[in-house]
Amino acid sequence: MRRIRVLVLAALAVLALPWASAQAGVRIGIGIGIPLYRPYYHPYRVYIAPAPVYLAPAPVYLQPAPVYVQPAYAQPAPVYVQPAPASQSGYQSPPPPPAQQPSASPNLPPQPVPYR
Repeated sequence: MRRIRVLVLAALAVLALPWASAQAGVRIGIGIGIPLYRPYYHPYRVYIAPAPVYLAPAPVYLQPAPVYVQPAYAQPAPVYVQPAPASQSGYQSPPPPPAQQPSASPNLPPQPVPYR
């Protein structure tokens, strides 16, 4: 019994499917190759107003007055000094090494010599 009931409901569902997509109406068309549409009726007029114009006074620019200051101290002109003549060889001889002092204990290493 249950199987028959399920079978009947399934058959009714299959038969009801085409009814959902049915469209009632008659359409007649003539194809001429270009789309032609009838004009759309506007029940009201549309008026687009121009943008508002705002008038404002010209901007005022203020600039501080220039300040001129007399320097209290004038820098003297530079003085150029002629350099001393260089030796003929162009190189200076290194200073002589300092003399070593006798050490207090013979087991100690010699004192380090400072490098300039």
